[in-house]
Amino acid sequence: MRINRTFSLDFEIATELKKKHNQSETVNRALKKYLHYDHAPIINESTTRQLMAALLAREDIDETMKALLLQILTK
Repeated sequence: MRINRTFSLDFEIATELKKKHNQSETVNRALKKYLHYDHAPIINESTTRQLMAALLAREDIDETMKALLLQILTK
């Protein structure tokens, strides 16, 4: 069930939010993250670049894979 709410936002935030296709869903996702509603990150919501960066940050990654990811991410 969804309900409507009215809030005040900083002008800069409102301007950026206005560019989003589904503003309600964007705010909903952001608040869930802020309130720790979702305990585990959902892979489906991550971009490919975010996934590559997360993989690059792991300690158990192969050096060849690390070099490849680094090359892709620095383009």
